[in-house]
Amino acid sequence: MTFRTDSTEIPESGIGAPVNRVEARDKVTGSARYTADVRLRGMAHATVVTSTISAGRVRRIDTTRALGAPGVLTVITHRDRMPWRGTPADTGYLENRFPLADDKIAYSGQHLAIVVAKSLEQAQHAASLLDIDYEVHEPVPTMEEALPDAHTASGRLIRPPWPQHVVLPPGADPQAALAGADVRTDSTYRVPHFSHVPLEPGAVVAEWSGGTLTLHDCSQDVHGHREVVAAVFGLPPERVRVLSPLVGGAFGNKTDVWGHSLLAAHAARVVRRPVKLVLSRKQVFTSTGHQPPIVQRIRLGAGGEGRLAVILHDTVNATEVRGDRPEPAIVSTAASYAAPVLAMDAKITKVNIGPSISLRSPGDAPGSFALESAMDELSYRLGMDPLELRRRNHLTTDPLTGKPWSAKHLLQAYEMGAERFGWSRRTAEPRSMRDGGELVGYGMATAVRGEIPDQARAEVEIRADGTAQVRTATQEIGTGALTLVAQITAAGTGVPLGRVSVRAGDTNLPRTAGNAGSRTTGYTGSAVHLAAEKARKAAVRTAVTDPDSPLYGLADGEVEAADGRLFHRDDTKRGETYRALLARNDGKPVLAEASYTPRTSHSVATFGAHFTEVRIDPDLPRVRVTRHVAVFDVGRITNHKAARNQAQGGIVFGMGWALMEKLTPDPVSGRYIDPALTDYHIPVNADVPDIEVLFIDEPDTIAHPHGSKGMGEVVSVGVAAAIANAVHHATGRRITELPITPDKLVG
Repeated sequence: MTFRTDSTEIPESGIGAPVNRVEARDKVTGSARYTADVRLRGMAHATVVTSTISAGRVRRIDTTRALGAPGVLTVITHRDRMPWRGTPADTGYLENRFPLADDKIAYSGQHLAIVVAKSLEQAQHAASLLDIDYEVHEPVPTMEEALPDAHTASGRLIRPPWPQHVVLPPGADPQAALAGADVRTDSTYRVPHFSHVPLEPGAVVAEWSGGTLTLHDCSQDVHGHREVVAAVFGLPPERVRVLSPLVGGAFGNKTDVWGHSLLAAHAARVVRRPVKLVLSRKQVFTSTGHQPPIVQRIRLGAGGEGRLAVILHDTVNATEVRGDRPEPAIVSTAASYAAPVLAMDAKITKVNIGPSISLRSPGDAPGSFALESAMDELSYRLGMDPLELRRRNHLTTDPLTGKPWSAKHLLQAYEMGAERFGWSRRTAEPRSMRDGGELVGYGMATAVRGEIPDQARAEVEIRADGTAQVRTATQEIGTGALTLVAQITAAGTGVPLGRVSVRAGDTNLPRTAGNAGSRTTGYTGSAVHLAAEKARKAAVRTAVTDPDSPLYGLADGEVEAADGRLFHRDDTKRGETYRALLARNDGKPVLAEASYTPRTSHSVATFGAHFTEVRIDPDLPRVRVTRHVAVFDVGRITNHKAARNQAQGGIVFGMGWALMEKLTPDPVSGRYIDPALTDYHIPVNADVPDIEVLFIDEPDTIAHPHGSKGMGEVVSVGVAAAIANAVHHATGRRITELPITPDKLVG
């Protein structure tokens, strides 16, 4: 799909300018086409039938009535021969079992059948006619029940590899360091199951033609999805095409291939026509992952002057009974504060739940809730301002690598945020600030998130009509990715933003970093930056070697580009347009492709500081966040409007975790009792206060050549802790379990 920038765009359109989204007009006019909007000739519709028990097996599944229902084309169950090749480990498939591979059931919501009919209503009706007889086994329903069996994970789902047990420096004795500290804290923190709940549910349209599979799939990584699907079906990758230009929110649950995509592709081959499958809203809670519950123990030791002596961080998270995925909640702890001794340990425990997967700020957000709450508790034990404690323990190098940071302006973020928020007005004692009958609390927290290395490619073409096009397989998942690559292309080529188009979301385009892990800006953006510069330089070389060009004979470095023109650096009137140059050279476009692989001797991370105010009626202790100020150090800001919007959204995300979000398993059956938006509460407009976002906006060219870093996840890190710390300041009560609901403040 091709997206064109609005010709009525504001005049200022360079790097950093707050320009409108390139896909905004399509979205607000309703012409934007998402996966579920795809319609193909002869298309059938499918629905998946899921398990209503958490453990056991399918004793019998009677499809007779369903197959006889009007419009039904097929019903596929585990009894049918599935085409899956290899193993999940071989193919890169997320789950440790392919869909419908056998009769065993490991969690409620597991796919048991797919029903295909001529219409969606016919498929849904036929699905209701399936007669399923279960052999019910006793599940492990909750994490609390499974905690005694916690152990270290050893399987393939530790992606990317990260250390699960760390002691620094090697050979140190953390227990002795803790025992020798003047001041100590020791607390356990709990976060529940969280769900992604994006606006768009999982959806796929599958079509086979001449042995080639085309998947319209809501994906955060079309090339990654193609590799998995091709491997599972035993196809060469070039015989699978995945398209996903627009995604209606994801937050991590569309990073990997899920069972419904494979089932739709198989069903399409069985019925010999295109098949569309869209998950129901309830199925989103069980079919495309979640963040698992995590229990964390943090122990801090410090000297009387507030210098940390030791940090110990131990975690246990639930994982599915067939899986082994540890949540990386300890990772950002190592990058947060300077401590002579650091000890971290991560374990898992098996529960009858569906697969866990990355959810915005995976590991870092829940990990920061524990660490930043513990730091706040330590500040009270020391009688020290929480902000001052963090200043005194500022970290200048990455302990895990020994490398310095490529750039770090966290101290500046502290100062900027504290001044804008009015932190100096905070009185030290809990319950000491009131406004009328309400208790007022101030809280703050640090945000840290390390970057995940990746690679990316992009093409930029300058055309004879003076326009430019950037081609890259990146997806627009609501973060402004397409606008980012358009702005970088405009800046690199000198073609006005209004004359730049973007082709994206297609495996026929150059492979980029997936839209996950905050990699788009740094990695895809760098590939586009290099391709745009390469295209401009090629055009400059043509001009300075063309005797008919006014730029003939100049050195390449003397020529600059802007407003669709090449011109002499010291004499801007001496120059010509791209249109004139290319018309004189047979109208042949200038095409450049570039690849980007980061090579740095530094560690790369993003940083931030959150300051928040809460107000609580002591008689009805519902927490209201009334102000929030955040400052982020994420390198150069490519688009201030998009960045501010992204940051505000991430902060609202964190507020939801802090105050209301929770998936609750039934303590007997293990089934979620609230897998729907009627019961799983997320913030609405009335819950969101004034959120002010500031940026350091200092380019980090050591990290990436265009100076920008990803920010989609660091903005959520620390929010829940800042709110919990503000609640403690307001009430004197230390909340160690999310969400912070009124029942935790009563009594």
